[in-house]
Order: sequence, then C-alpha cells, then structure tokens
Amino acid sequence: MQDDFDLAYLSVGEEWDKAESAIKLAEQVNREVVSPAIYELRYAGRKLVEAKQLRLPDPAKSLDLLRDAKMDCLRARHDAIDAATSKIVMDLEIAVSNLGATRVLSCFPNWSDVYGQLVQVRSKIAVSREDRNNRDAIYSTIQGTDLPAIVKLYNAFKAQEPHLIRDAKKERWTAVGGYVVGAIGIVIGVIGIL
Repeated sequence: MQDDFDLAYLSVGEEWDKAESAIKLAEQVNREVVSPAIYELRYAGRKLVEAKQLRLPDPAKSLDLLRDAKMDCLRARHDAIDAATSKIVMDLEIAVSNLGATRVLSCFPNWSDVYGQLVQVRSKIAVSREDRNNRDAIYSTIQGTDLPAIVKLYNAFKAQEPHLIRDAKKERWTAVGGYVVGAIGIVIGVIGIL
C-alpha cells in the first residue's frame, strides 16, 4: 500500500518527466541549454533528496518539500515552453525584417500559419499569468497540442532558411552589379562628352 509520501513522490516524478520533455524540445529549438528551466529542476532535485531524508523524522516537512519540488517542475516546464515560443517568434520576425515578407512568404508560405499559431499560444500564456488556477492546464494544452505543431512548422521554416539567405545575397549582388554597370555607363558618358 502506498502512503502519502509515495503518492506525492510519484506525482513529482510525472511532472519531472513533463518538464524534461519540454526542456529537450526548447533546447532543440533554441540550440542551447534553457538555463532557467534547468535551475528549476535542480531546485526540485534538491528538495526530493531532502524530502527523502525527512520522510521518517518529519513526515509533514517531507510532504511540503515534495509539493515544492512539484511546483519547481511545473515552473521548469513553463520556462522551457516560454523559451521555445519566444525563440520561434524572434526568428520569424527577424526573417521578415531582414529578408522581406515577400521573399519569406514565397519560400515558406506557411509563415502566416505558424506565426498565427504562435500569437494564439502567447495569448494563452498571458492568460495563464492571470488565471493561476488553470495555469498548468493551459501549459499542458500548449505542450501537448500547440507546441508540437508549431515546432514542426518552425523546423520546416528553418529548412528553407539557407535558401532564403542565398536568394537574398544573390539579389543584393545583382543590385550591386546593376549599380556598378550604371556608374560605369555614367563615367563613359561623361568621358565621351569631354
């Protein structure tokens, strides 16, 4: 038979797994460690060890530590999801700003879809800040439903990015070449007049 400690410990384990999943996804999107999320898991780990040590001498304190550890895991998951969505929004906006909307949309017509989905997700995140009672449910929906679809589209966008950059460089060189030819024509015209 499982006691309160065992049930609480299992609950922390479930949240830990969800947090690790979100962190791994965020690391793949960001291509770097998501430090705030990792720190939260570190805090949770410390509390798990302390809870285990206090299980017999102080069961009430032990359960409090497990509840705190579970909250650390939730915060880790939220931090990871926030980091992933922020990075994707930033990359999409930079692409349009640097390469132009027409070029981006011609090479990646789903840009509007992924950006629209991100706007909805970020709206949900904002709502979760006000609605603390449903925050975890909101983030669970984002992690389970919204984020996988967004990351799939984002990865498709990232696959097109080298083509976008190559085309932009080619267009710039063509423009520079046109200016050079024009300048040479002007110089030749001036020399011809003289």
